[in-house]
Amino acid sequence: MPSILDSLNSPAPALWLEVSPPRGINPGPLIRRLAALVGHVDAINLTDNALGKVKMSGLVFGAAIKGRLNIPVVLNLSCRDRNRFALKSDLLGAAAVGIDAVVALNGDKIPPAADGVAIASHDIDAYRLLAMIADLNRGDTGEGKALLRRIPSIVAGAVANPNRKNLEREFELLARKAAAGARFVITQPVFDAGTGRRFIAKANALGISTMLGILPVKREAMATYLIDRVKDLKCARIHLDRFGGMSEEEVRAISLRENLALMKSLAGEAAGFNIMSGGGPSLAIELALQFSSWRKGGR
Repeated sequence: MPSILDSLNSPAPALWLEVSPPRGINPGPLIRRLAALVGHVDAINLTDNALGKVKMSGLVFGAAIKGRLNIPVVLNLSCRDRNRFALKSDLLGAAAVGIDAVVALNGDKIPPAADGVAIASHDIDAYRLLAMIADLNRGDTGEGKALLRRIPSIVAGAVANPNRKNLEREFELLARKAAAGARFVITQPVFDAGTGRRFIAKANALGISTMLGILPVKREAMATYLIDRVKDLKCARIHLDRFGGMSEEEVRAISLRENLALMKSLAGEAAGFNIMSGGGPSLAIELALQFSSWRKGGR
């Protein structure tokens, strides 16, 4: 299977599926569902306690995917949950089990604990985490010591929001991430080609590959939740409001059809697409398989 960088630089768009690790301790059922993607996706992208909801360690689940499915793994690492020592430890662990890429992110805000004690870590931010990855890729621990054995290089990535009202500010932040070592960026979901094209053009100018976020919507309640609870999608409200009053069957069919058309229209411009599961992988897997068939020429 091609490496992460090979797939990002290929003329054909890369295809990743984003999924949250299981809630419990058994990875088997989810891995069996993801097995349908073998030969179809270029990587599985694992979230890191997204929206502050605790899941199995992505590092552990990623190792299971590598061992059982042999699909490349992109691991999200949130600075919110770890200090610099824990982050460095997880990076060394990721290299040891063959994780292919790491996405550095600050992490979603989470509510305080019931006793009012702060539970988030603010030791370093995503920019410093990107620099840490670059140091380790050079064999430098960042503490004035060299690693006894150089780690396999981890491809570093970042996140961005193409729906942001102040888009110039988003590009300023992206430029800082590129300067810190990000090779690719995963965007928040896009719902129209114009938004995607504007973002891709700017990211290309910064020398960073764009994995456009694609979010199939499964039901009206999901669209409402995204509008009400996900701040980054406030500016995309017009694309989500229209699912109001539709049956689940209608929402799934429209979302599947329109996202597939969007991906086809941007296939020659984006480095690839990161299909988000949004709380369950069934529709995302269906979309991934349909796009894979089109990508292979089975139009």
